[in-house]
Amino acid sequence: MILSLALAACSNQDASNESSSTTNDSKNEEKVVYLSAPGVIPGLDPILADNGFSFSIINQVFEGLYRLDKDGNPELALAAEEPKVSEDNKVYTFKIRKDAKWSDGSPITAHDFEYAWKKAVDPETGAAYGPQFEEIVANASEILKGKKSADSLGVEALDDQTLKVTLENPVPFFKELLTTAIFFPQPQEFIKKQDGKYASDSKHTLYNGPFVLTDWNGTGDSWTYKKNQNYWDKEAVNVDEIRVNVVKDTSTAVSLYQEGKLDRVKLTGEYVDKYRSNDEYHTFLTGATSYIKMNQGKNGEKTNLANLNIRKAMNLALEKDKLVNSILNNGSIVAQGNVPKGLADNPETGEDFRAENGDLTYYDLNEAQNYWEKGLKELGKDKLEITLISSDSGTSKQLAENIKYQLENNLPGLTIKIKNLTPKASIAANVGQNYEMIMTGWSGDYHDPLTYLNLFITDSPGNHTGYSNKEYDRLVLGAKGSMANEPLKRWKAMLKAEKMLIKDSAVLIPLYQDGSAFLQKSYLKNFVTYKVGADNLKWIDIQK
Repeated sequence: MILSLALAACSNQDASNESSSTTNDSKNEEKVVYLSAPGVIPGLDPILADNGFSFSIINQVFEGLYRLDKDGNPELALAAEEPKVSEDNKVYTFKIRKDAKWSDGSPITAHDFEYAWKKAVDPETGAAYGPQFEEIVANASEILKGKKSADSLGVEALDDQTLKVTLENPVPFFKELLTTAIFFPQPQEFIKKQDGKYASDSKHTLYNGPFVLTDWNGTGDSWTYKKNQNYWDKEAVNVDEIRVNVVKDTSTAVSLYQEGKLDRVKLTGEYVDKYRSNDEYHTFLTGATSYIKMNQGKNGEKTNLANLNIRKAMNLALEKDKLVNSILNNGSIVAQGNVPKGLADNPETGEDFRAENGDLTYYDLNEAQNYWEKGLKELGKDKLEITLISSDSGTSKQLAENIKYQLENNLPGLTIKIKNLTPKASIAANVGQNYEMIMTGWSGDYHDPLTYLNLFITDSPGNHTGYSNKEYDRLVLGAKGSMANEPLKRWKAMLKAEKMLIKDSAVLIPLYQDGSAFLQKSYLKNFVTYKVGADNLKWIDIQK
């Protein structure tokens, strides 16, 4: 999905003027925060979720063995203590907290983890992020390919409180990986009673995170996070409720903010200069990269974008600084690769990954037009019409129009048709590979280049481009597994893989690394955001 649609913008169309300004004047009054979202919730099941927007919601109402702390480091959550680890770093034995409960008061056990993980890798489940287990947990790769039963996965509940996990290889980022949704537990007995409706609305869901989701009917444009009274760490949760409404228009959100009806609002480019000197104005360079995916075809049917020269022409025909400086104007920076700046450093030299791998694409009109002419000749055509899908938000529409203008002017014979979709429909088009070109992106799950590169191995849940390269797969899967104990070799493999993806194969058109400009009330504290990973509202507070 368009990653600039993260759950960072905040407003409430229905809130009263006194909602934020008059609450919390005494200890007896409820603490209520008002935020906004860019669209309806696409999905809430941690196993079936397939987009960053859903993960933003999931992170507030569920959790796993670990949770990211305020600084972005994994800290114990449902795990009662650090695990016992075997000498070869392949076997982890966790103890589950005795006070860990589902929102109905029933205990969370090691069996809930075993059930959820085996369900996630079972091909019949169709979990989009099941491949996160690949080359990580023992037997996951064979299970995902249908060669072994899900029961053979390297996870076992030794008793209610003890979980044994066996890995294929040592994994340096394993704890951080366990903070992500696909590794969360699930209440098996409750799910069985929901007749296939689990996580479809508030009524059919059990939670285990800081909040429970109320007032959500599965499709509505409002919902409420309510403090989970059965959460093991409820004393750390400072507010009673967080009320969320869908507000797509920035001007509406800004007006609500000025009227005191919301506590935080994300700014689009046209508002940045106006509020730049405001004490409540802030910016943040995220780890999200935005790009255009080009559909090369599926099920044996190739598209015009399967032509490498056409894809390279598209890559070289965009002046991305026009997008970043003229439209976004929010601290975003031009991206010329897939892995963002400031994510990871060379294990020996300390050099940043992005700096070491350099610009893998660039703007060169003459070169772009040469590739374009070659591509058209190979296709036996003198013109192409391609549809570009973007979100229906104001900024996305502006970006799409500018991209259309540039590409049509720079590549003779090209016509771009823009199709604006809701976030939910855009996600569906992306995941279903029902597009020609689509504006999307990725924010990563953990601080390692692998979380960006892993998306584009063959049959990865984040691929959906038709790209498949055995050498790319070998490099990325090796970095995920067999090279774990050889840091420099692993690093070089990832550098090479990114070059193959962008420079050699032009699978994506990198656009920008997302910046975030926002207004936030001075009394709103501990709205925790990370360079990589979903926002964390656990500690959010109102202090007046």
